[in-house]
Amino acid sequence: MLYLYAIIDRPGTGPMPGVGLADQPISYIYEGGIGAVVSQIDPQSIATGAVQIVRHELVVQSLAESYGVLPVRFGTILADVDAVRDLLRKRRDAFADDLSRVSGRVEMRLRVFWADDPHVSPVIEGAPQTGRASIERRIAEERAAAFRRLRATQISDELHSQLDKHAIASACKVLPNEQMLLIAAYLVACSAVACFQSHVAKISAERSNLRLLCTGPWPAYHFVSPA
Repeated sequence: MLYLYAIIDRPGTGPMPGVGLADQPISYIYEGGIGAVVSQIDPQSIATGAVQIVRHELVVQSLAESYGVLPVRFGTILADVDAVRDLLRKRRDAFADDLSRVSGRVEMRLRVFWADDPHVSPVIEGAPQTGRASIERRIAEERAAAFRRLRATQISDELHSQLDKHAIASACKVLPNEQMLLIAAYLVACSAVACFQSHVAKISAERSNLRLLCTGPWPAYHFVSPA
């Protein structure tokens, strides 16, 4: 069986990573001007541990240094070469469109944390849980949650207005958890990475109420059409 790492453009024009999962040699399968990067795999050897996930990521990152790359989700296995060629034929147009979109571009990821806590609970410990006090508590909590969502949305809009102009596309989620205000991914031209990082640093210096963590460049995981 074959483990699938990524779809690439211009197969054969650059180097391949040496080995992938289970130290198996990596190769590509060509069909219709695009390639699928694969290695032999025993399905029973696939585990969701950090070692294999990191190996998968390293292969995709290595490919991104030489090709336009569509990363494939960890754990994707196809039966044989014919199955891979069939996938490439059936989805060629979608793959070609995605490769055109991400070619020469990378993904920058941004996580924004609250440096202060916008949610200050008005509830006193030990307050009654029944009757009028219970109703007032629920109302107060709902108001606090609504204020938190409103503030997060406002700040997210402000950040996007500053960063979107330096990206081709973006995807984000507001308030993914209690500690995080925003998680976002930006598709950025390779030549604009330093500029994007500079703008994030500038925003971070100006926003003492936030903590910004920018990572990348990464392959464009968030900008590939769903399978």
